[in-house]
Amino acid sequence: MELIDLFKIQDYMEKEIQGSANIPEDALGEENTFDLRFLALQVKTGELANLTKCYKYNAKTPEISEEKLFFRALDAFQLLLSLGNVHQLNFINMDALTAVPKEENQIKTFSAIFDGITKLRDVLRAGDYYHALNLYIHLFAQYIYLAQQLNIDFEKIYQYFLSRFEVLEPLSEKN
Repeated sequence: MELIDLFKIQDYMEKEIQGSANIPEDALGEENTFDLRFLALQVKTGELANLTKCYKYNAKTPEISEEKLFFRALDAFQLLLSLGNVHQLNFINMDALTAVPKEENQIKTFSAIFDGITKLRDVLRAGDYYHALNLYIHLFAQYIYLAQQLNIDFEKIYQYFLSRFEVLEPLSEKN
């Protein structure tokens, strides 16, 4: 499994969407677009946390459709890949991710993800690329660990991206 494939497919999908939407990337202004990407990742991650209800200590864990859970996780993951592409952090590999320690449960993993998103934004804004790369690797690993905690096999996410590319590639060849 090569992570670079996921970054390439995400980039391809975004270019297809931008091409059909005909809206410039920085229509809201470059600084707003920067913050918008991080906010979007936080929102999609929050939607996933809300779906799991793991933050409610007095509530019974709801029955969640596997499909709904998968696609909510996929939404957040696509935004994570997009950030990697935009900020040239898109060359990480699985070996780098395995060195990141796992959190013990979903609550701690979600907390680590939210902290990581904020730290990554701040470090990129400051122009500290080396620190940003380390934070991105940590954040990427946390998303994979969260998927595992939610019983989502990362291989399924990987295969979904490959299947999307197979569908999109012939369409672009016709244009």
